[in-house]
Amino acid sequence: MSPEIPYTVGFIALGIAVFAVVMLVPPALRLLKLNPTWGRTAAGRCAAGSIGLVIGLLIAAVFVPVIGRSGWGREAVPRSVLARPFTQVTPALYYVADALNLDFPMLNARAVRFEDEGRAEPTALVERINYSRLNGATCIECGAPVHFNGYFRRVGISISPRFTCPQCGRRSDGCQTFEGFHKMYGRCPVDVSEALGPIDCGVWPNDRPVYPKGVCPVCGKSIHE
Repeated sequence: MSPEIPYTVGFIALGIAVFAVVMLVPPALRLLKLNPTWGRTAAGRCAAGSIGLVIGLLIAAVFVPVIGRSGWGREAVPRSVLARPFTQVTPALYYVADALNLDFPMLNARAVRFEDEGRAEPTALVERINYSRLNGATCIECGAPVHFNGYFRRVGISISPRFTCPQCGRRSDGCQTFEGFHKMYGRCPVDVSEALGPIDCGVWPNDRPVYPKGVCPVCGKSIHE
C-alpha cells in the first residue's frame, strides 16, 4: 500500500498540472510546425476554448466544494444553479482519489474526536482516509466484515462514506468498525466506550448504541466484563 499523499500536495499538483498545460501548448504547436496564425482561425479558437473550458471545469470542481464548506458558501453553493453540477459530481472525485490512493485537492473535513461526530462545527481539515480500503473491516457489534457502500451526500455538499454490516445491519461512516475507528481517531473504540458508555455512529445513526464486542483486531483490546 503506497502512502497517502497529503492534502497540500494535491493543491500543488493541480497548480503544476495547469501551469504545465498552459506553458507546453506553445512549444507543442511549434514542434508540430503549425502556423502561428492558426490560433486566429475558427478551429484554433475552438481548440483553445476547449482547453480553457477543461481547465476551468477542473478548477471549479476543486474550489466549489471548498467554498461550500465554510461561511457564506455553506448556504450559497447548494442554492447556486451553476455550482450545483459540481457538487453533484463531488462523490466521483472521492472514488477516483481512492482508486489512485491520491489526496486530490478537496476539503475532507471530519470530526477530530469521536465525541464530535455528526456535528457541523467541531470539524477540522484532516488527512484524507482511503475509506474503500476499509471494506471488510470488523463490525464492533457482531464481528462480521462490513461492506463499503460508497460515498453519499448528506447535508448541503457534505460527503460521507457509508458502511453496512451484512450480518447485523449496523451502519456507520467507518467508526463502528475496529479498523475504521483506529484510522479515523487514532484510538480504540474499546477505550472510548469504556469512558463514554455504549457508542453509535453520529453520521449514520443506528439508534442502538453498543459496547464493542470481541477483541480489537488492531490493538488486541476488549471490554472488561
